[in-house]
Amino acid sequence: MSRVFLYATGRYLLLAALLSGCAEESGPTLVEGQVVDSQTQQPVAHATVQVEQASRGGGFGSGGYAPVGTSYPTDAQGRFRFRFETEDASDYIVRASTPLGHFTDWLKAPSLKGGRQNQGLQVPVLAPAWIKVQLVDEPPKSRVRIFFSGFGGGGYTLNFPRDTSVVFPYYNTTEGFIYWRITPDLSPEVTGQHILPLIPLDTVTVRIPF
Repeated sequence: MSRVFLYATGRYLLLAALLSGCAEESGPTLVEGQVVDSQTQQPVAHATVQVEQASRGGGFGSGGYAPVGTSYPTDAQGRFRFRFETEDASDYIVRASTPLGHFTDWLKAPSLKGGRQNQGLQVPVLAPAWIKVQLVDEPPKSRVRIFFSGFGGGGYTLNFPRDTSVVFPYYNTTEGFIYWRITPDLSPEVTGQHILPLIPLDTVTVRIPF
């Protein structure tokens, strides 16, 4: 056997070993860790943890992820431990949420190794704060359209509201911004804005008369 053949064979075996080591495995998979606040790193109690699997064609930007099986509760320290069955050639992540509105950003969700022990995971969650807008239709009563923006997303319009309240969420920030534009039927347009201090899991109220 020539040295050239031996060299080529060795390279092939090495490449095959590397590829097999990178392949996803199937079977029982352990998932163990803790849910924490993404800013403070403190435990988040009584969260719900969910495994999600990449849809066919990939993960982010190519089909997204879908829940796998049931969700799992955490304890008072945000700890969890469970097993689930994985499939070959599939990507998995784990996310968390709470009834108060915490959730895990897709880009921050830990990935899981199929058929392995995934221990010591930290699943970060964003803590919400809220801005409550109180709309007050003062005399004389008028027909207006009100547009809001600055709370995330492309904006929000109310057509001909009366006395009402609207709540907008913010996530993991100490300062919020809200802008509004009031367009009456028979008078000039009015605009306004506020920069507000925000506290996680608390609500700041803004009163807007029209």
